[in-house]
Amino acid sequence: MFLKILAIFSLLVGLAFSQSAVVRVGKYPDKERIVLQLDKQVDYRVFTLENPKRLVVDIMEAVSVKLPSGLNARVGKHPWGTRVVIERDFVQVKAFSLKDPFRVVLDVYMAGGHKREEEEELLAILEPNLIRVIRNTEVDKEGKKLVGESKGGRLITQKRVVVVDAGHGGHDPGAIGFMGIREKDVVLAIAKKLARYLEEDGRFKVILTRRDDTFVPLQERALIALRNRADLFISIHADAHPQKLPEARGTTIYAISSEAAQKKRQQIISNNSYASLVFGREDIPSSAKVVLADLAMDVTLNESVVLGGKLARRLSKDLNRDVSFRGIKRAGFAVLKTPGIPSLLVEVGFMTNPKEVLMMSDEEFQQNFAMSLYRAIVEYFFPEERRLTLIQGTYGAGE
Repeated sequence: MFLKILAIFSLLVGLAFSQSAVVRVGKYPDKERIVLQLDKQVDYRVFTLENPKRLVVDIMEAVSVKLPSGLNARVGKHPWGTRVVIERDFVQVKAFSLKDPFRVVLDVYMAGGHKREEEEELLAILEPNLIRVIRNTEVDKEGKKLVGESKGGRLITQKRVVVVDAGHGGHDPGAIGFMGIREKDVVLAIAKKLARYLEEDGRFKVILTRRDDTFVPLQERALIALRNRADLFISIHADAHPQKLPEARGTTIYAISSEAAQKKRQQIISNNSYASLVFGREDIPSSAKVVLADLAMDVTLNESVVLGGKLARRLSKDLNRDVSFRGIKRAGFAVLKTPGIPSLLVEVGFMTNPKEVLMMSDEEFQQNFAMSLYRAIVEYFFPEERRLTLIQGTYGAGE
């Protein structure tokens, strides 16, 4: 009888821990790599805690974890799965997963590596290739700083911060078109739909410069992006032909001009308070400030062109519209002067064309346009996705 009970108990334990995880630690000159190898792919999340510094891995299944000797870590069991807590000092943590076999990889960077900490912080802000790399600054009310996450087989790194700017507002109606339809109302509707699609995706933190009929000064809109360390700034407007030609139609996309970028570069170099806002710190040597200002504007110029091209192709394909991308040739809009942040201004259509006005005020078109913007943003940040998973059905033309 005892053996039978023991066998049943062993079976239950085996079912409870149908997965196992082996933890390995590797040492490198500038980091420590911690690898959790599992039997199969799992949903997980990685976050850090302070005081004391801890690295937490939540595996959303019951897993038997084998820890190596010498690693200061503990394992906890919860109704939702298994938690591994590693007490380790760190400057920065990056997380990602690999397949065949499935592994959750944690790169833990310690102080005193091959690069000085302050240099790495500056590069993380400005280096174009690192824009899409985890550099989380958002801490929740419990002190958690999300590093990486995977749900349903889709890897989710730190949420990308996207600032969506609806033009005009308040006492500034923008252009007024056929039947008194106002630009400020049309662009706010599209901006709010885009924000909803991005938020429902789960990989983005969205900040709207205005959520209602409020006036926000132009310079303040760009500052909102800088203060929030945005990964992308997109401003939505509607055009008006200078001669009010009713046949003018199509969508126009602008990036900052080279001339405007050079003026902004000089402002970064000469204005200490503005440089502090751009770089997120005050103690930057003058010699480094020149180099960093160049890098910052290179990011704004080059990455804006990359995104603008993707957006133009996506809008043209999804909505069958004439789309013109002006690149960096002529736009000096104040809202695009966001050092270190890819930024675009999108003129949806022409308020001087009655057909375009009615189209832009139509909710279905607004949904389609916002969905196309969403698709382009996903393609920009996640180019490895061969096919987009669209939220709440397909609103535009299919792939």
